[in-house]
Amino acid sequence: MSTNTIAPSKSTFKDLYTRFKLIEYPFTVYTTENEKDKLVDLFIQTSVYAPIIESFNHGRTMMLIGNRGTGKTALLFDLLRKENKETTLVCSIDDFSELETTGDLKEFYKLILKNLTSQIFLRLAKDQKRINKLNPEERLLLSYLLKNYLENVTKRSLRDKIEQIQSPRLVRGLKKGYNYIRFTLNYGTTAAANIISDTITSHFSKLPPVIQEGKVKDFFPELATEIDDGFLNLDSTYFLIERFIYIIKKMGFTKIIISLDKLDEDPRFENDAEGISEFIKPVVTDNKLLLNQDIQLVVSVWAVPFSMLRDAVRTQKHYCPEITWNKTDLVMALNQRLKTYSNNKISNYKELFDPKIEENFLDEVFILANSNPRDLWHVINRIFEAQYEIDSDSSYISHEAIKEGFKHFVLKFNFYEYYPRKLNARANTMDIYSYVAHLQKLPDEFFTKNQLNEYAKTGGSTNNYVVAMEKIGLVKKHEQKSGTVVYKIIDPKVTFAIKNGLRIEKN
Repeated sequence: MSTNTIAPSKSTFKDLYTRFKLIEYPFTVYTTENEKDKLVDLFIQTSVYAPIIESFNHGRTMMLIGNRGTGKTALLFDLLRKENKETTLVCSIDDFSELETTGDLKEFYKLILKNLTSQIFLRLAKDQKRINKLNPEERLLLSYLLKNYLENVTKRSLRDKIEQIQSPRLVRGLKKGYNYIRFTLNYGTTAAANIISDTITSHFSKLPPVIQEGKVKDFFPELATEIDDGFLNLDSTYFLIERFIYIIKKMGFTKIIISLDKLDEDPRFENDAEGISEFIKPVVTDNKLLLNQDIQLVVSVWAVPFSMLRDAVRTQKHYCPEITWNKTDLVMALNQRLKTYSNNKISNYKELFDPKIEENFLDEVFILANSNPRDLWHVINRIFEAQYEIDSDSSYISHEAIKEGFKHFVLKFNFYEYYPRKLNARANTMDIYSYVAHLQKLPDEFFTKNQLNEYAKTGGSTNNYVVAMEKIGLVKKHEQKSGTVVYKIIDPKVTFAIKNGLRIEKN
């Protein structure tokens, strides 16, 4: 009588990481927005944060410069969350899709006005007493802003907040259902917008209910020449910001913070650093706004396009710290991440690895991460994936899994995410992958222009290639020997590929 032996089923990926005491898997979340519920626990102060935090606490305007994935948004979130909500008005702007990509300072001013208007009315919805501090002229201007600068999306949010304040839950629910039927059957979007506006207007009864443009002209002659058609020039728009800031402070807000984040992440640019630099140039070079003592402006900028503007930005006058990470910072961040995602069961990343693995080999994890926490999560994710394929029942990460993880990380990395490229470029235009293809023909990470030409046959274009690679941060001048400049490849992924005979190509 024969018996059939059933092979045991392979462990799941969850079985693998829970065996490592992880409650949730921590290495597939790469943005601040996707783990806001854990940000307070995950955040660490790196070795360069102290002067940044000190400057922020003193109300200084600053530009946070850093490469992609270096935690600019997380730092900004941590700075802003600690502010006193009663005395500080925070206006966070991270959507610039309504602006033209050509970059226009007046459009930036209008965007700031819209967001300031949204924030102040959302705050005033449950604290109308602040309006009592304003005189009739100031209330008129506030009413003017309500009419002209409050976005429809904010109007709906504001209406909902007002109804929460004014109505008990049951009444609110009935009213919501009634309004939905009424809008659908009788009026459509126009009536819905009118009812929302009526709700807001009736709630802010201390403001003039109807804006008369003539009165605005009388009280604010600076706006008079162009107010009839609703189109203000650059100076008038900035004047409006100044007047608004004065009113906000008069209503009891002692500190006004305006943050501009993700300026470089608009999908319309497709990582075109030159296009991004032209887009952000008006706001990062506007000394009138940057030096305004009544607001604190915090601008978060990708390092590559900002480097193209350094000559135009008054970096000696404005604080422009660069967000960088060393190995100690990365180890702290990794340990804190493991601690958070394991409910304090893991305190040291070395607990994940085979104790026989040498320290020097583990250091390669941090070298490949390229001083970037996001890249570190990607590296370790590839290592976990490799371990699952090699031995899904293992209780530690093996030497072999680390080697395979490194290889997959380098070969599957999206270099376009971190390096700029030209928008609408022709197929034969040089880009990051073209430069890497040349560098991979070198024997190691150090080279001269003559050696690049010798190994990669770059010919008369050699000098242009090296200048371009320096500009995007792929190589740098290392030293000078006998009058000849020696360059070094900065990106450890490219160096790893050279040393291990790998070929990096577009995926």
